[in-house]
Amino acid sequence: MNWPSGEAALVTGAASGIGLGVARALVAAGAAVALTDVDGERLDAVARELTENGGNVVALRFDASDTLGWESLADRAEAALGPISIVCSIAGVNGGTTADGTPAEVWQWVFRVNTESQFAAAATFIPRFKARGGRAHLLNTSSISGFIPLPGVAAYTASKFACTGLTMALREELKDTEIGVSLLIPGAVATRINYSAGEAEARLLGREMNVELAAANSELLMKGADPDRVGEQVIEAMAANEMYIVTHREWGDRIAGVFDEVVRAYRDFDGRHGPDPVAQAMLAGIDAIHT
Repeated sequence: MNWPSGEAALVTGAASGIGLGVARALVAAGAAVALTDVDGERLDAVARELTENGGNVVALRFDASDTLGWESLADRAEAALGPISIVCSIAGVNGGTTADGTPAEVWQWVFRVNTESQFAAAATFIPRFKARGGRAHLLNTSSISGFIPLPGVAAYTASKFACTGLTMALREELKDTEIGVSLLIPGAVATRINYSAGEAEARLLGREMNVELAAANSELLMKGADPDRVGEQVIEAMAANEMYIVTHREWGDRIAGVFDEVVRAYRDFDGRHGPDPVAQAMLAGIDAIHT
């Protein structure tokens, strides 16, 4: 199978980190790539690098959280490269601290970047995919924090749980189509997310960035997986139409513990309210949700 050779892809967060790793892997696999990022200077440098290496790319500076701008972005990307059949939503930020220590504007900003951008990407491109037919693929990026609640990053964790739910819903909604859906679940990957997000949060709040805090939070992160190798893994998994793409097996037992606790709660409940008619209908294969 040569997929994605000959396809055209769009990658958010392509100027650094996992987004850049995915863009490099797509180019190496023979795909044309629309590179998007809010950091125009870094984005232009990446476009030059990939072009010099023989890639067919276009740099489109764009804030992925601009939900009203996605149709225009799609038009620009397809005008440059032809029909887009692969959309990789990689852009993400970490912001705030505990729930009671996170300003509302930071909470909303984190959700706009991490979750609403992925909804906007899907809502923009799924109709185009369906209208054209043929194979297409959506990749969303969650986090281990989208399965295991980590303390001190309430907005990030909540937004990544939302991303996980959105992507699971997309898979169910698209299961009878040729549109594949994948969810990237990174553990520690050596990216500059704490610096880029720290700079953006400081601008949002009108204050100086806490460089020492970003450095402390990045110390272990920078010892994590190579984002270029993660990019290669992503392309392999999408080609195989895999749903879940994990980067570190060590988290498996922790995730099992979270789900085991939920399963125990259902198993031990006394059923005092009687059977749930919606659950019964769905278990019988009846569509209980009408759209």
